[in-house]
Amino acid sequence: MNCPICKKQSFYEWGRSGSFTILRCKDCGIGITSPFPTIEDLTKINNDIYQVDQRIQTYLSKQEYFEKRYRKYINKIKLYKENGDLLDIGCNIGLFLKVAQQNGFSTTGVELNKECAHYGQQFFKLKIFSGYLEDISFRKDSFDIVTLFDVLEHIPDIIGFIAEVRRILKINGLLVLQSPNIDSVMAKLTKSKWNWLCPPDHLYHFTSETMIRFLTSNGFTIKEIKTWEPAEDFCNNLIMAYQPEGILGRLCSKVIRLINIPLYSVSIFQHLWWRKLKGGLIEVYAIKSEEVR
Repeated sequence: MNCPICKKQSFYEWGRSGSFTILRCKDCGIGITSPFPTIEDLTKINNDIYQVDQRIQTYLSKQEYFEKRYRKYINKIKLYKENGDLLDIGCNIGLFLKVAQQNGFSTTGVELNKECAHYGQQFFKLKIFSGYLEDISFRKDSFDIVTLFDVLEHIPDIIGFIAEVRRILKINGLLVLQSPNIDSVMAKLTKSKWNWLCPPDHLYHFTSETMIRFLTSNGFTIKEIKTWEPAEDFCNNLIMAYQPEGILGRLCSKVIRLINIPLYSVSIFQHLWWRKLKGGLIEVYAIKSEEVR
């Protein structure tokens, strides 16, 4: 097996989750899920995990939270592109597209799960294509902005995928990307119990350094990279990873969540590791270069 980032063939075992092993490249540090599922397996996994009723419940029960979060992304995007044609790949039921549309962008979505795509089409009246990006055949230089929120880690052929993203972006077009960070404090503390490890749904496990290397070697110029995670997610993951089993564990978990001391403590100190790019999520803003290096 060759590393997709540096092409080397030297790996070590970082951890195990169920029947899967997470291998890390000794050269660049990217993590790879092993064994690597087939396309057929991945399609079934997607349909099993991302069922439309569960997705609707997840997003609409916390719609105000998600819309507030998405408006922050939109405000950052507007620093680079005031308006234009925006493509959201992996758009799910389309809530981010709805917010982008409300803020003056012409929006298109791509979603692998047909039921989720249909929901966005019917209830939000959005333009969403269902299928793999490479099969849709958008015209070259179609979009001013492409967004990939928690998508890249699911893609089997990340080199071919990012080449297609680059092809459909206009010159100086903006790529906005978010992906879990295996080099985060959260991942190091919880290891195989890290909530965002998720094999075999997550095939690749990036660090900030591997993300920079991947994008710059495939025709993008990094404008901004940062890491972060919601304090609540950080605390819940630690509680889940370290609580005792049985009734005592459940009781301890309820007490900790009730008094909220860990949440307050984490929210105070998070910025210390975010500055060192050790937050649980990597967020990138990159511009399409004129040439691939």
